[in-house]
Amino acid sequence: MTTLVRALRGRVAGAVAAQATQALGGLVLQVAAARSLGASGLAGFALVYGAIVLVTAVSSGLVGDSLTVLDRQERGVRAALHVWAAALAGAMGLAGAAVCALSGLTRPGEAVLIGLAAAAFMVEDLLRRLLMAAGRFWALPAVDLVALAGALAVLVLAATRGGLVLGDFVLALLAGQLLAAGVAWWRLPALERPAGPWRRPALRAVWAFGVYRAAAQVIRPALLTLLRLLVITAAGAAAYGPIEAARVVTAPTLLVVGGLGSFLLPWFVAGRESPAAGLRSADRAASGLVMVVALLGIAAVGFLPWLAPLLTGGTFAVPATAVAGWSLYAVASALLLPYAAMAAAHHQQRRVLALRSLELLSLAAVGVLVLMVPGGAVWAPAALAIGPVLAAAAVRRSVLCPLVTRSRPRDLAPVPSA
Repeated sequence: MTTLVRALRGRVAGAVAAQATQALGGLVLQVAAARSLGASGLAGFALVYGAIVLVTAVSSGLVGDSLTVLDRQERGVRAALHVWAAALAGAMGLAGAAVCALSGLTRPGEAVLIGLAAAAFMVEDLLRRLLMAAGRFWALPAVDLVALAGALAVLVLAATRGGLVLGDFVLALLAGQLLAAGVAWWRLPALERPAGPWRRPALRAVWAFGVYRAAAQVIRPALLTLLRLLVITAAGAAAYGPIEAARVVTAPTLLVVGGLGSFLLPWFVAGRESPAAGLRSADRAASGLVMVVALLGIAAVGFLPWLAPLLTGGTFAVPATAVAGWSLYAVASALLLPYAAMAAAHHQQRRVLALRSLELLSLAAVGVLVLMVPGGAVWAPAALAIGPVLAAAAVRRSVLCPLVTRSRPRDLAPVPSA
């Protein structure tokens, strides 16, 4: 038992460290964008980066979660994972380039780079997911640090010829992800590397599980992307820039949520606990996450007077209201993660997806604030917290508690609903 606990602690630490290094890369690029491009440029980069994260969430859910839960060594499943990964990376890359080119928001060369960066981002993310599924969490920091080093090298070279522009940051993303994908491939066990069968793929088997996980994974980045579009359209890029800067300030809070969230699904899958024991574990994980994330959020607000000038170089102010709002959103997200992961481990992803549609209520609240309340855009991050709280309560009560009730003997009392 002691050995198991130590192994779990080591993997949790590795998951958090991996999320920290991954978040560090995004944080450094966003700080560079804030200082080099100003508030409007930061808003534009955040929109592009958020869109790439959004399309990556599709492959992460459909392929990444499937390779974690399904038997990825079975020939048909393995072939299907290869086919889906290649198809999604190609399709999303082409679609991203086309949308950017047709929108007129970017130059043609930048649109091509965005498409390539999106495809590279998806491939690198899936290789990271393979490392997680294989239990090699401590290999991930090396992957992420290589991505950061490659991106910074491109930015330094670009800066030697003059001021940085959006295309330089997209090229930096592309270079960093390609290098990181190579390192991830090298660190994978030979049996886990994406090689082998492509014929007779079990496409329906992977789709049947992964499509609901993909849709669930898309919800959060889609909400963030829609929030950005809504605020930029209604109030302008200069108005959204400080709100995005506030999100960067809360990056340590969000990385804790993401790090433990990346660990929870394989943990629940490997734990093989009874539903009652699993629910108790989910409750403890939710409580612990909420407390840690809340403390980090309070620290972010307290240190804002010192952090804001480092982030923006004094070119624009970072509202404390938005920092507090992003912290509240992180707390709400932390509450939902353990319950959603446990439900997915018990193949209840379809019901979780239906209940997570409650998160769309957050966007309605954001719309009211932005369109009807003067200066209400700074409250938009706090409004996003409504949906995850409702979804967490619904998943626990409507999915997990009935699962426990069905599995326990009649003479035992059921786990009370939250």
